[in-house]
Amino acid sequence: MSDFYGEIMGQPPITRAAGAAASSGDNTIVAAPAAGYALVLFYLHVQNESTTGTTALVKHGSDTVGRALLQAQGDMWLRGYEYPVIMPAATALVVNLSGANSHNYTVEYTTIKVG
Repeated sequence: MSDFYGEIMGQPPITRAAGAAASSGDNTIVAAPAAGYALVLFYLHVQNESTTGTTALVKHGSDTVGRALLQAQGDMWLRGYEYPVIMPAATALVVNLSGANSHNYTVEYTTIKVG
């Protein structure tokens, strides 16, 4: 049986990263890979841990690709992608917060050679 992972990506290892972001503005969740490589996203979860409403922007580098207003503690944004999202080459995954409020995140990704 043919599948995306085996046929296209050669069964790459999946990395899971979890942590906290609490700075107003851009918070790098996964650093940009080297030139000629791209991040491939499988899952992203961002949860407001504060009692203050915060707008969270998900960015591929400087380009905003998603936004959610997380009103209060426990509000979350969850994306289990139906198809993996291949980001532009040498681009970081960033969560931009509208205020310096504590947010936890979990992301599952791999890195592939592109171009």
